[in-house]
Amino acid sequence: MTLKHFLTTAAATASLALVMLPTTASAQSTAAGSGRAAPRSAQAADGLLHAWTLPGGGGTPCFWGGNSDNWGPCRNAASDIWNNGYAVTLDAVDLYWGLNATGAHACISRGDSWNNLPSGQWKFTYGAGLGGFGQSIDNNISSHRWVDYCSQG
Repeated sequence: MTLKHFLTTAAATASLALVMLPTTASAQSTAAGSGRAAPRSAQAADGLLHAWTLPGGGGTPCFWGGNSDNWGPCRNAASDIWNNGYAVTLDAVDLYWGLNATGAHACISRGDSWNNLPSGQWKFTYGAGLGGFGQSIDNNISSHRWVDYCSQG
């Protein structure tokens, strides 16, 4: 095997691994046989916002690397959120009550995991007077935007 062939094969294998990372990371987020999420703090950043329809990483998983105007199967159904973004600009996420980043919002910082939204601890606290303001985030998120940092706005 020539060096050029070896390097080409290695690059192709690495590219395939990166393409498969979101699916693999989501599949590995549940500890084998336990039905419980593995410790998220132990996992490397993958640059994604993760959501699940049940607390503790259960139910339908959804994940995004960019902004989303409509959360599709996780819209108004998410009970677990994890910001596993990279430590760069646009590493916090504004979670919106309405489609197309409308209504009140909440912000989750990079590395934060809100894995039990039904507890009622997290609410839409930004955007007084807008739809959804003060409501629980649980089963109420419709869209999101990546932002530089969480701030009142």
